[in-house]
Amino acid sequence: MIINKPFSVVAFGVAIVLQSACSHNDAVSPPANSQVLFEDVSESVGLVTEANWKYGGPAVVDLNNDGHYDFLLTNHDNTPVQLFMGNADDRFSEVKDIFHKADLHGISAGDYDADGDNDILLSLGGGNGLTPQPQRLLRNDNGTYTDVTKEAGISKLGARGRSVRWVDLDNDGDLDFMQVNAAKVVNETLPRNIIFKNLGNGTFRYVESPGFEDIEAERVLITDYNNDDVMDIIAFTSYDKTSIWQGNGDFTFTNTTSTVFPQGHDDYPGTITVAQADIDNDGDLDYYFARGKLYYTIANNSLSFDKEHQTLDLRDVGSKSHDGLTLYADSDLTLNDFYHFPRAKLLDFMPVFIGANKQQITTPKEDHTVTQEQAMGFPTELNETGWYLGYLGDNKWRLEWMLTDDLAWDVRASLTGVKDYEASWKPQDLAVPDVLLRNDNGVFSDISERIPDTLKTNNWGVTTGDFNNDGNADFFVYRFGDLKRRIADVMLLNTGDGHFTSSVAHNATTEIDLKSHGDSGVAFDFDLDGKIDILSGDDDNGKWHLYKNVTDDAHNNHLLVKIGYSKNGVDPYGAKVWITTKGKKQYKLIGSSNASHSQSLLNIAHFGLGKDDVVTDITVLWRDGTTQTLKNQQANQLLTFGKSIL
Repeated sequence: MIINKPFSVVAFGVAIVLQSACSHNDAVSPPANSQVLFEDVSESVGLVTEANWKYGGPAVVDLNNDGHYDFLLTNHDNTPVQLFMGNADDRFSEVKDIFHKADLHGISAGDYDADGDNDILLSLGGGNGLTPQPQRLLRNDNGTYTDVTKEAGISKLGARGRSVRWVDLDNDGDLDFMQVNAAKVVNETLPRNIIFKNLGNGTFRYVESPGFEDIEAERVLITDYNNDDVMDIIAFTSYDKTSIWQGNGDFTFTNTTSTVFPQGHDDYPGTITVAQADIDNDGDLDYYFARGKLYYTIANNSLSFDKEHQTLDLRDVGSKSHDGLTLYADSDLTLNDFYHFPRAKLLDFMPVFIGANKQQITTPKEDHTVTQEQAMGFPTELNETGWYLGYLGDNKWRLEWMLTDDLAWDVRASLTGVKDYEASWKPQDLAVPDVLLRNDNGVFSDISERIPDTLKTNNWGVTTGDFNNDGNADFFVYRFGDLKRRIADVMLLNTGDGHFTSSVAHNATTEIDLKSHGDSGVAFDFDLDGKIDILSGDDDNGKWHLYKNVTDDAHNNHLLVKIGYSKNGVDPYGAKVWITTKGKKQYKLIGSSNASHSQSLLNIAHFGLGKDDVVTDITVLWRDGTTQTLKNQQANQLLTFGKSIL
């Protein structure tokens, strides 16, 4: 089937964009779960970024409601917020300087002032807890972004910001918002988590929310797990437990964890990203928890050793400590990338001392060879912060490190030429098993045994979409990898019978064997060709990548449903979409299909149809109760429900 660029047709008060309507009566049945393949098109479409830190995934949203997705990219504190606007030619143009470089964590966009374009919330950290910051609100006026934090009345509640979420918490039609923050430090007296009510005049008012304000979480997924049309939240953090909170429609929540989670659960600690999708097409949302150990959790006697390439990488705590290990090498050792994660400005660099005489060398950033002769002996006294390396004879070396105070978030070292090693401590196991929960009418069943063994690793992210258009929701899981080596992320294809097959041969990991790590991303159809693409961020010396889905899926059909504003002017957040074919019924909740620190607004719902070429029913329900329905529509087209621009 050849997919052509869409053209507009209007019928029954609903805009219909046809892409092709070929029948599948004569189609050859494909092999089940045929190979899904991607191509990195980042540079060719104008998504040119630098290697830097990420923090919690991108925000994908159509900021100007022109029908093309835009990208808001968080780069933590190395690079200012990056905005790439999508254009009609499927390319992207960068808009610079919408906000300065800051301790940035989460991003979210929504139309709080109901003027037809989406405004931006930024969640700022608190300078290692020393200077708690309020969130920032950037009002969008036709592509001009103005910081209106103060005039909107939200500048006086500072916190160690982590995640921001637009959500209508009182079902009055406008968007309120919440900020979920890191644990309070000693000098903080304000609530840990904060909710602001939209007053409808461009300003907000802080609303007390007992229970919610003390949730031990840094990230939340906005969802409706019990299908009561009131938004709920799944709250989680890599450092603590996961909980679920039923929304009451009045800015309060009820903790339903004990009644909703499976019996015998351990609160699923270590969750970093949650994705929601109806994996069994029964009309409710199921949940995938990507779990792992994040940043400072890793920094505790962690080690990666590649015997084939004779490379050893390690991380340890940057607090007051002293540790070491014995190395075996046939000849010289090559040192590289002796790094510490800065904590404020307490440590400019960590010195490296060689041999018994403690000869200091320049702390290596690139390869630096140390011979056995240069490193002869080991010091008898270690009394200052630094790395200590000495040769003991018989191809035996000793490496120790010491910090005399809490000087860094972590310390790191990499060596080449290591044949083997010995340690008095056991390197920590970074693997944390992921969790898959099936929703059975508002009560969850743990079906994690269906996750392939490939994913028993340290996983930082997960996103979801029907990547092969067979009508079943799939997952794409981001793996952290080794301490200094990127490994392939994992595609999980839904077989349609409650199980998943895994693949790493999808070409959606372009930094394999480089120094970056898997982080997080969002799945969506950026070029509206009917195939789900992926925007991914590779953390720690990695770049942003846009992967175009180039799967040969001519045997399968699709449908795109764009959700605009209701007839009453209510934005798409929280809208629900159901479609029915002769084969099955599918359901999606409009908003973010996955959540880490950032929140996307995916208002173009993608449905794979398999071999079905007619959709018998399409129904959209906005959160104000407005509904719109179409019957008997051909596959392979884009349908627009509601108003695109107010």
